Amino acid sequence: MYRFLTVILIGLFSIIYLSIAGCTAHSKKEHYVVVLSMDGFRSDYPLHAHTPTLDSLARVGVKAAFRPSFPSVTFPNHYSMATGLHPDHHGLVSNFFYAPDLDSIYLLGKPNPDFFGGEPIWNTAEKQGVRTASFYWVGSEYPIQGRQPSVWKPFDKNVPFSDRADSVIAWLQLPEKVRPHLIMWYMEEPDAIGHKVGPDAAETLSTVEELDRILGDFFAKARKLKIFNKIDFIVLSDHGMATIHPENFVNLSDYLPRDSFEYVFDGVPTLLYPKPTYTDSAYAILKRVPHITVWKKNEIPEKYVYGKNPRVGDLFIQPDVGTYVLFRPGARSTLAATHGYDNYAPEMEAIFYAAGPSFKQNVELPVMANVNLYLMIARLLNLQPAPNDGDSAVVSTLFRKEK
Repeated sequence: MYRFLTVILIGLFSIIYLSIAGCTAHSKKEHYVVVLSMDGFRSDYPLHAHTPTLDSLARVGVKAAFRPSFPSVTFPNHYSMATGLHPDHHGLVSNFFYAPDLDSIYLLGKPNPDFFGGEPIWNTAEKQGVRTASFYWVGSEYPIQGRQPSVWKPFDKNVPFSDRADSVIAWLQLPEKVRPHLIMWYMEEPDAIGHKVGPDAAETLSTVEELDRILGDFFAKARKLKIFNKIDFIVLSDHGMATIHPENFVNLSDYLPRDSFEYVFDGVPTLLYPKPTYTDSAYAILKRVPHITVWKKNEIPEKYVYGKNPRVGDLFIQPDVGTYVLFRPGARSTLAATHGYDNYAPEMEAIFYAAGPSFKQNVELPVMANVNLYLMIARLLNLQPAPNDGDSAVVSTLFRKEK
């Protein structure tokens, strides 16, 4: 049955999108964009798992490896996709950090909109009269610039993924006056299972296949919508996943006194905020520690677009891929895999698929930076974008015709 639905999906996508290929660009009042993020979905998972739905999207649309912004962790990257800004520019510089401008520590889900800079795409749309909806996208739970999506939900991991998909379908069936034209929704897998058992484990690949099945069911319902031929679908992820090598584990307590630091946020990456007189001493010691690279924040290479924001720790540790770092006496990592490594590492690459009336068909593009998503959506909905770090030339390569 699953295979049959997938064949139907491929055929329907192809017929509808080929028939409207020559149409003029949609106005923001009649067009729709639906964006799904599946957390921690590494770009090569479809090569090792049975993913007929994603495979069909690739055939009828655009496929690319999606490069996360630096650092390659969840909250900064979802907000980078939403704003088109690198973390150094929007201020969410890691999953955990100290913000001297607010004299406050950022923790996952902490309800303080002052941490969030830039303009998320739902604000851009709402300002220009376009209704939006979010199902757990980072930043949508807080009134950034005094605004939120017209429809949003507080995060609840207990809501089944299939129920989330059905909610999106229901939103697309609302009366036209209240129907959102931009929907962004989120699933926290396969990230959670990847951390637990690793990217190569059978359990992880089984989860990938289950997500693909849910996505197939979603498209089977979406194709029955009267507005189906007006919807551009984007399926992506925030980062990949890398196996942890226990033999390369680093415990900073073996090298440094914890009481010489004001704040410590360990893991991958590690942000250190040493007491003023200890920065140089700590830096010299850390330079000799194996399996890590340490930078003073003003030394971080330019390609990462990181280190100018005052929220970045004075010392920044980038572990080698597969190395985990803690700063707790006697502690060991309990994770099988993680992310947060060099965003140019192949293991950190995420998925990107896009299909719909605006996108080219059966095209695979080179690696694309995820900050391009904001500008992409703005083009699809004919919105005037806020300042962003996206590349207009790159975005244009995805579309059938100039948007």
